[in-house]
This record gives sequence, C-alpha cells and structure tokens, in this order.
Amino acid sequence: MLNERLSAAKKIASELHHAEDAIDETMIRIAQLAAALPAARRDTNMSAIVGQEAVAKVAHALAAAGEVRQLLTDAHIALTATQKQVGLGTRMFGAGVKPPASASLAEDNGADVVPLPLARVS
Repeated sequence: MLNERLSAAKKIASELHHAEDAIDETMIRIAQLAAALPAARRDTNMSAIVGQEAVAKVAHALAAAGEVRQLLTDAHIALTATQKQVGLGTRMFGAGVKPPASASLAEDNGADVVPLPLARVS
C-alpha cells in the first residue's frame, strides 16, 4: 500500500511541476507579446489608438494567467497537506531545488519520509 501511495505521489508531484513550469512559460510569452505590441506601435509611428483593443486583450490574458498561477500555487499547498493526510511525510529541498531523479528512499532512513518536491517554493 505504501508503494502505491508513493508512486501516486511522485506522479502527482511531477505533473504539478510540469503545470507550474508551463504556466510560468506562458506568462513569460504573454509578457513578451505585451511588450512587443506598444514597441511596434511606437517604432512604426502609429497613433496610440491603433491596436489598443489588442493591447487590452493581451494585458487581460496576462492577468488571467496570473490567476491560473495563483490557483496552481493554492493547489500545491493543498497537495502538501494531502500528502501528510495520506501518511506520507514531506521533505523540503530548498527554494526551487528539485531532488535528483535517482534520489533513493533508502537514503532517508525512514519509510514515511518521501523525497518529493511538493513543498517546492514557486
């Protein structure tokens, strides 16, 4: 039973970190687009009115991505609590530091200590 819980927890941790990385990349891309729009308008000597609706939509998209990131952060915290509820201890690896893929449970000298980066600071 413990092995199944460990396997499930590792899968969830991996998927959570993939999702966190994806939303960060999305926010970076949207921010780059948001910067490119007014720069292009300025570089082409266009009126401030030109493209304003698109600029507003991109700004709204960035704000929405920020809300998604907050929801993922909230889910991360909830999953950390869930990890404890199902009898799996937590282990911190420091701010943003992931354990090596080959990290062994045996190194922990405790069956209930899981080398999962669920408590990673995002």
